[in-house]
Amino acid sequence: MSRNHRGKPQHKRKNNHRGQKRQKGPKSPDDERLWRRLIPYIDDFSRSYQKRDLLDLIESKEGLKAKHSSDSTEKNRFESSVLTALAKGVSKGERFYQKDGGIKLRKSNEVTEILNKKTSWEAFFSRHSKPITTLRGAYALKEGEEYQSRGEINLVTKSDSQKYDVIEQIMHCVLNGEKVTHWPSEFFLDESTKLVCWDETDLVKEVEKFLTKRSGMRFRSMEPHCALLLYCDQKVSAEELLENRLKALKREDKNPFPRHWDQRHVDSQDSIPEVDGDLEVSKGRTDLRHLPFMTIDPHDAKDFDDAVCLVEKDGKRCLWVAIADVANYVIKDSALDNAALNRATSVYLPHAVLPMLPPRLADDLCSLRANVDRLAMVIALHLDDESNIIETKAYEAVIHVDENLAYEDALEQDRFSEMMELADLWRSREIRLDINTAEVRPRLKTDGISLQIKWPNRATQMIESFMVATNSAVAHMLGKEGASVPYRCHTPPDRPEVTALNAKISALGLNIELPMPSHRKVGQDESEELNDLLSSWAGSSISMEIEENPEDEKTQDYMSTVVDSEARKDMLKALAKAQKQASELDDVKRRIIDQGLFQLMQRATYSEENLGHFGLDLDAYVHFTSPIRRYPDLMVHRQLKSLIHGNDWVYSKQEVVDISAHCSERGWESKTIEWELVANTFHMYLLDGGKIGEIGGEDVSAITWPSRVTGLRNPWVFLDLIGDGSIQGRMHLRQLSKQRTSVDEHGIHVIPAEPDHNGMQEPLLTLGQRYPCRLQGVDLWSGQMDLAPI
Repeated sequence: MSRNHRGKPQHKRKNNHRGQKRQKGPKSPDDERLWRRLIPYIDDFSRSYQKRDLLDLIESKEGLKAKHSSDSTEKNRFESSVLTALAKGVSKGERFYQKDGGIKLRKSNEVTEILNKKTSWEAFFSRHSKPITTLRGAYALKEGEEYQSRGEINLVTKSDSQKYDVIEQIMHCVLNGEKVTHWPSEFFLDESTKLVCWDETDLVKEVEKFLTKRSGMRFRSMEPHCALLLYCDQKVSAEELLENRLKALKREDKNPFPRHWDQRHVDSQDSIPEVDGDLEVSKGRTDLRHLPFMTIDPHDAKDFDDAVCLVEKDGKRCLWVAIADVANYVIKDSALDNAALNRATSVYLPHAVLPMLPPRLADDLCSLRANVDRLAMVIALHLDDESNIIETKAYEAVIHVDENLAYEDALEQDRFSEMMELADLWRSREIRLDINTAEVRPRLKTDGISLQIKWPNRATQMIESFMVATNSAVAHMLGKEGASVPYRCHTPPDRPEVTALNAKISALGLNIELPMPSHRKVGQDESEELNDLLSSWAGSSISMEIEENPEDEKTQDYMSTVVDSEARKDMLKALAKAQKQASELDDVKRRIIDQGLFQLMQRATYSEENLGHFGLDLDAYVHFTSPIRRYPDLMVHRQLKSLIHGNDWVYSKQEVVDISAHCSERGWESKTIEWELVANTFHMYLLDGGKIGEIGGEDVSAITWPSRVTGLRNPWVFLDLIGDGSIQGRMHLRQLSKQRTSVDEHGIHVIPAEPDHNGMQEPLLTLGQRYPCRLQGVDLWSGQMDLAPI
């Protein structure tokens, strides 16, 4: 026995702390205890209270006023604790919430009802957060259906079915970009206050978890889950899903293309009368209605913006190319022109076209339909006996197309043989890489999604050759006269990229080496090219003696920045030779080199400075032949009209600089949107049991796909699903092996991260090889596809 400080005996204290109150459980939150404290004192729950009102109410009901009046410290402590708990309660919005400029309290029966609803939702999520085993499953819960939970078979209740109906409504809201406050009223714990959180339960997060588990996918946001679940349950159509995605991209500032034209523009264009050819000729247009023009387009084309004919007269041949005269209807700086400039291009999607021009112009007045007079800008390409273009003339004309034909029509008729032979001859003189592949595009039809597979044929190649020749001829015509135009430029490969590809080819053990690309300009010698390179590296000019070029000043102006044609041809010949050498290799190595050569190609852009077109092996190139769907073509038409009429140029150099940058950006944005929506449509097509060739079927997740490796970049393996480039997916390196792996320095092999006991790192996977896989998951929202080994 010990004694305390006063000398009295002191017994040892026992661990049970006898005589003290035991803690019976966790203490209720301060805001809940405050609510319970206030509930008995509230006689009007419809009223909103100020903080001072509630403080006074407690003081009055609990007789604290006298005490607080004599003890300011106690009063301050009381007010601080009440206001702190009140602030916490209001921020949570549970038992206290703000309304009508004050604070309201919920009734006890309201709280009970909310807690019951919370418990009901929690039980629903617990019972039904089970993934569907197949990628293309039925996800909806229908009353009376069986489901398994904790090893027992149960039936979906009416309440469960109703709750899933609410979840489906929420998924539609998510895809439409609607905020939580606009979700269905049945979802909220209290509809009047849009309450979704209570204690530790957040219903929004519970919905996210439910969708993740139900879909079996790992997406970073709710939208892909919603898209997959709704589409597989046939609660949203392919078109609705694509439209939702377009709207979402617009909300994210990634889609600058309006879905429809402003009705004011539509109405103003609808009032334009039909073309009166005789009247237009009387005003000064050239009458070319006697020429046998015809359009040759895809069979489902709606807008015919180019027409051609090959005419021989007095032993001389002339290729005539007529392009719709859009500039006649779209006046520079008008409201319509500004809207078209903002779009800058038409966007072609699986389910729709986002047109650069209103329908009346795009599909009617500027469409070169047969048997009606149409306004056109016409280029005459006069040929010599060797089929070389010896003279180019331009006309502002009236034409009358005889026929609107499909490519298939031209292939089947002998009357087009001379035109095709001309195009074949031109193509035989070209130096180009062989990168023609089938174009596989999904299209939405009334009966579902179909695939269009388009291989290049003599008819498509013929029209392509004629349009390329026309674009180049117009570029030289305007360039020689000093017009500022948006040249379509494609520069040679960069030296670092060629170096990297050579290193990759060397790592394959192949005796193929690409020369360094030359950027020597027209008229330069090697020393001048070196000066340019040094200047660009140093960031300033290095003075060297350069012999004056006696060429015409105008010619020098527009050709002075173009890579010398001989230097360009040498590089193209080297690339073509490498491709030919690769064609004799095994399949894997050939694919690696083909892909490497393709990836060397720079992205074409618009520029006021003429840099030439490397891929087409042309000194000057503009876009002129599609003014219905590209704004740079419209600019070139306007400059050409100025040349024809002897007027001042419509565009200044600075305007062309600014608009070229804008149109290049818009072109890339349109391609990005198109690629994404095409991928989404492909994925829906596969989920519907569609086939690519002979591969496909109902149970898409059970199919073995003969994919080919197209890219290796840590931590991903990129594959073409059937090796033709139409559908692409990715696979994480972790799925290849239990051991850690990585991509080698040249991006050719996937190798173990650590050498084996022999010090070797044998490749597990090689770029270009076939690698069978299966679909693990698809993202119908952003176009991603995840693949896994068989």
